[in-house]
Amino acid sequence: MVGCSATCILLSSILHSRKYPFSMSPNVRVIPQEKLFVSEPEPEMFGNGHNKIGDPTWSNENWLKSRFHFSFAEYNEWANSNYGVLRVMNDDLVQPHTGFGAHGHSNMEIITYIVHGSLTHQDSMGTKESLGRGSIQFMTAGKGIRH
Repeated sequence: MVGCSATCILLSSILHSRKYPFSMSPNVRVIPQEKLFVSEPEPEMFGNGHNKIGDPTWSNENWLKSRFHFSFAEYNEWANSNYGVLRVMNDDLVQPHTGFGAHGHSNMEIITYIVHGSLTHQDSMGTKESLGRGSIQFMTAGKGIRH
């Protein structure tokens, strides 16, 4: 289970759609922010109640706003796919007191970087960790664990 106590922004990679001050490898493609696919799924899909209307602590109308850097979930764009073993790279804006309900992963390495706010991560083995701005969490998901 992943939940935010305040509006939090999560990045799954440091590579961002900015102009880089250094020379980049020709194998690296930068996708401008305006070209990123935006997903705002229904809260019930992830174990949340209805979106809060008019809550001053929320910075977005939906509980989650994900920007997909390449094909993932409901976004299918062949030109933004085939990155080897890298499966997901999203920028997620998660609203306070919401989060992703318990779900499983298998055979994955998950990296979370907190840009703003805080996040609590808890798994089915009882491990619980709260992360603040600037924190990086590395998680190895074999099989059988839910978080």
